[in-house]
Amino acid sequence: MTPHPILDLLPSLPERHQAALRWFAESAGTEQPWPRPLPDGTLLATRAKGIYKPAWSKFALSIRETLSSPYPDQAPEQRPDGTWSYRYYQENLSLDERDSMYTNVSLIACHRAIVPMGVMIQTQGKPNVRYRVLGLALITGWDAGHFVLEGLRGEFASDRGRQFQRIAGGDSPTRRADILATTFDPRTVVDERKRTLSLITQRRGQPSFRRELLRIYSNRCVVTDCEAIEVLEAAHIVPYRGLATNHESNGLLFRSDLHTLFDLGLIAVDTDHSRIVVSQVLRKTSYKSFEHAPLRPPSDAELQPSREALRMHREWAGI
Repeated sequence: MTPHPILDLLPSLPERHQAALRWFAESAGTEQPWPRPLPDGTLLATRAKGIYKPAWSKFALSIRETLSSPYPDQAPEQRPDGTWSYRYYQENLSLDERDSMYTNVSLIACHRAIVPMGVMIQTQGKPNVRYRVLGLALITGWDAGHFVLEGLRGEFASDRGRQFQRIAGGDSPTRRADILATTFDPRTVVDERKRTLSLITQRRGQPSFRRELLRIYSNRCVVTDCEAIEVLEAAHIVPYRGLATNHESNGLLFRSDLHTLFDLGLIAVDTDHSRIVVSQVLRKTSYKSFEHAPLRPPSDAELQPSREALRMHREWAGI
């Protein structure tokens, strides 16, 4: 197979994973029968489930929509520039059970690590099954049961490619542009994210953003009161989607482990009582003790975390 500019920026993925994703990238826009395994035996999809997570990876490798699917998947929206968006429903119709399915968890892992996956949609049933291969996509969010996907062109723009390389190569999560916006509206930045993936970047706090959160939260974690600055991280409530999200009201200062749980949607904030809520997934762990823990308020009353952003995060997390 010929090199693909997107996948060449994912050195941390096993070669078999990269080879499988190259197949989807190079088959984009074509109709195919059920895909055969690669020469090394790597499967590209599974007949058992629409979401294929290989046993050898924590990431989903591909998703497929079938003609007989019981799920409310939405038709892809194609754009003139060759990109596309697609809303693919999670496994399990119950929103409360999202994280109980390993397939959904593998899609969340792709979202958090910014790992693309292959996408194909069935166009013809038996006996001559056919699929339209959409190509590669990144998950940009979750909305009421749907994973929101953004399709990628083969000719990945160089600036975006360099950003992607830095992320995939494992740069520190605190390294981003040192700029703060002056206003923040979570609704507008969500719309911006849905329109474009012109900025693919990490989700954790950059220096200026973190410094501001350290200041307004008096160098203490908003949940644990931990004062060890070395383990305190600036969490975006609405994930980084452009400069407007670098606002104090879109941030919380967490101890690093709680930041990870917040990013994974395993903890959230009850905006009615300003207290932590914990996912069922953590109920048998020591993190259960944080259920109903109060959120530490900022020193500046005008810089309270955005209730709307917190509501949106909790809705996304499904807890």
